[in-house]
Amino acid sequence: MPRHRWVQHPITHKMIPVDEVDWDRGSGGSFQIMPDIEPFVSPVDGSVVSSRSALRRHNKRNNVVNTAEFDGVAEAKRAERQAVAEGRHEPTKRERARDIADVVYGRVR
Repeated sequence: MPRHRWVQHPITHKMIPVDEVDWDRGSGGSFQIMPDIEPFVSPVDGSVVSSRSALRRHNKRNNVVNTAEFDGVAEAKRAERQAVAEGRHEPTKRERARDIADVVYGRVR
């Protein structure tokens, strides 16, 4: 029995033999080559990180995560904290209203 390589179909997400894939149409993607990173000195342990594989090993060894993986997350959290502080955060508004009603009506939670 011959061996087959399989890939996941980009639309149906079912596994299909690689020779059935129409790579020109319908794959929805393209191949890209990422350039290597510029060498830098790690602020964590002072070692020189000179490649992506060295960065992965460094992160695993030091139990850290690259901040590039959090693009937009920090800004979203800052906006959420600001909304809570200004009383515009809906879950917090509902919780505050419930707390006020509990005090007014003598309910204890």
